[in-house]
Formats: sequence, C-alpha cells, structure tokens
Amino acid sequence: MTDRGPTVIVEPSPDTPLVWFDIAIRGGAALDPHGIEGLHRHAALLARRGAGGRDRSELDSTLDGLGASIDVAVSRDAVALSGLALARHLDAVIDLAVDVLAAPAFSPDEHARLLRETPQVLDEIRDDDSALATRWFDWLCCPGHAYGRTSLGTEASLDRIERGAAVACWRREVVADNLVIGLAGDIDETSAGRIVTRLTERLPATAARDVLREVTVAPPPGRRVILVDKPDRTQAQLRLGHLAARYGGPDTAELAVAEAVLGGMFSSRLMQEIRVKRGWSYGAGCALRRSRLPHWFEIWMAAAIDVAGPAVALTLELLADYAARGPTDDEVDFARSYLIGAMPFHVATARQRMQLAVRDAVFDLPVGFTARLPEALAALAAADVRAACRRQLRPDDVVTVAVTTAEQAGEALELAGAGPLAVVAHDQY
Repeated sequence: MTDRGPTVIVEPSPDTPLVWFDIAIRGGAALDPHGIEGLHRHAALLARRGAGGRDRSELDSTLDGLGASIDVAVSRDAVALSGLALARHLDAVIDLAVDVLAAPAFSPDEHARLLRETPQVLDEIRDDDSALATRWFDWLCCPGHAYGRTSLGTEASLDRIERGAAVACWRREVVADNLVIGLAGDIDETSAGRIVTRLTERLPATAARDVLREVTVAPPPGRRVILVDKPDRTQAQLRLGHLAARYGGPDTAELAVAEAVLGGMFSSRLMQEIRVKRGWSYGAGCALRRSRLPHWFEIWMAAAIDVAGPAVALTLELLADYAARGPTDDEVDFARSYLIGAMPFHVATARQRMQLAVRDAVFDLPVGFTARLPEALAALAAADVRAACRRQLRPDDVVTVAVTTAEQAGEALELAGAGPLAVVAHDQY
C-alpha cells in the first residue's frame, strides 16, 4: 500500500464564524470480530474519554471552556469523530481532536466503566419497541451478512471485549490514509491544508488494516415472520424487507424514485393505504438503507395490535404488485419532481454539503455522486423505474419482524401469508 494520505473535503462558508469538522475512519462496526460485536463502538467511546494527558473530565471542561464540541459516532462502515468550533478557537480544538486520534488514554477505569454502562443501553433499546424491531430486523434479514451484526454488542460479546483489543483496533485503523476529513464553515483551502496536516502528522501514514469486502450471502429463500414477544403491547412495531442493492449502484436513481412512490412521501402508496384509507398506523414508509455494501430494502410501520396481521398481509400484497408493475408514469413524474425539489434542502449549507461528500467517500463513490443525483433523476424514464422494481424488489423473500404480544397478535400474523412464524422473547438478543 502506498502513502496516499487522507481524503479531504473542504466547503468554505465565510458568512459564519464557525467551523465544523468530520473525521471518518473507514472500517466501522461491520469489521468487529465475530463474537466481539461492539468492539469498534467501545474503542471509539473509550478514545474520547480522555486523551493527550487529560482525563475525561479535563477534556470535557477544556472543550466547554472553548465553547466547542467533539463527539464520536459509529456506523457499520466507519467511526466518525465530529466537532464544532468558533473559528478563533479552531486550532485549540483541533489540537484536542489530534489527541483523541493519536494519544487517547484508554484509561482502564473508563474501560471498566464503559463495559458497565453499555448493558444499560441494551436495556433502553429493549424498552423502545421501534429500536428493538430494527435491532431484530437487522439481525435476521440476511443471516451472515456483515451488516446483520449489532454495532452495540450483546451481553455475551461485551464480556469478551478487552482493553488491549480496543487499543489495537484504534491503532490499526486510525492511520492517515484511512481517514476522510471534512471541513466546512469559516475556513479556506490554505487553512484547511494546515488543519489536515495537524490532524495527520502524528499518525502513521499507512498500515496494514482490514477492509470490508463484499461477500455474497444468500438470504434464506421464501418468506419468514419473527414475532418478538413483549407483554402488554397495544401496537405491533413492524419491519418488512430483504437484502437489496448497494447505494451507488446502477439502480440508485431508479430506486430513489421507487421508494418515494411506495413509501417516501405522504402521498405514497403505503401512507395512503395504511394510514389514510384504513387508519391502521400513524405512518408507513420504506427506504433502501444507505451503506457501502448492499443493504436492506425496508418497510416500517406501527400498527394497532388488532390489525397487525391484516397490515402485514396488505403490505405484502402492495409490494408484490409494485414489484411486478412498478409505479405509473404520473407517479414517477411526481416523485421525480419531489426529489429534485427537495435536494436543495439537503445541500443548503456548507456543513450539509461536506457531510454528504464525506459519506460518498466512505462509500467509495465518485466525488459529487449524491450532489449530482438530481441530474440522474431528471434523465429517468418511468420504464427505467419499473424495470428496476422488477430487478430489485423480491416480495417472495420478505422477512417480517413484529415486536408485539404473541397472545394477541400471533394467530393473525400466522395467517397473513408472510411465511412460517417463529416466536422469540424480546430480551433474547
């Protein structure tokens, strides 16, 4: 591997005395070793809890004194260090960010504390039916897929996280040529170059590191229903979907229109059939998950428990018809106009433009890919969208996850035509 340096995105905007920065470290939770899920999250949070000779309290108070922030986030594809600073304090805040990247304390006390705190986050997810449905759907949609494993971890995997493994993970992936650095706000190209040098000069230029590669995983054929049994529910949090195309692949523009027509607008088919006509759920929508590798096409809603079965049955009918026939010409025209008209709201600020460009870089997409999507949308014909629906939607292989009470909803879900029903305890995962 050659020394190619970080990927850098700069979006100047001198009309505000603020600078935002995002530092994406390619890798992310999908690279957690099997059985040690949660390692990347643990390493990132631990690195933020003290660095450069400051403990957690001293680092936080120094940032507070500068009116600044540095936060970490973990996705399947990257660990992100993001910050905000007044332009006049940028150098001081960047120094702190460099310490987090290059000289985290990895305090044994903080390591132990974080291991005690994370199970509480698991408990919070189990209390949140929507988050619980997403967690189970991710796990079961396509068993064996890199994105199916939890980024948070499980009680068993958290018990296996060792401080040394977190240190090794951070050291292996926090190298200059593995970074995507985005800067936006009151900064010019010259200042940005100086900041990038400071962010990377204390890091190894390059190192051997893992890369998440696309591995063909065949989902189990046919439909399946998993009822996540939770007592005393009045609703059923529903997730339906299957493994689909990669964001950035050949059908990206077509699928953007397809998801808008099916479940991306208030006038979408799901909203009209589920909410407006029947009042079964306050909302219903769908989307292709945006990630570096192929991810899920997912439909979601929260139906009243007494109509959970009929809601699933109707949704599967709508999806089957949509996969076969696709949207009408008028629906394509309206959705395309909506998407093109909405795009300026997603790129209105320098920070938004920077964040989209950072995401594109993490996904290994061409520079400006997302910003140029309106051009691709404008060139689409309705027949293109219909053909993409036939290629990408698989209504006969849908996985349905319902977080609800089995005693009240189990029989109706079994009769919904969604495939064999399995019942699991809500705290089993």
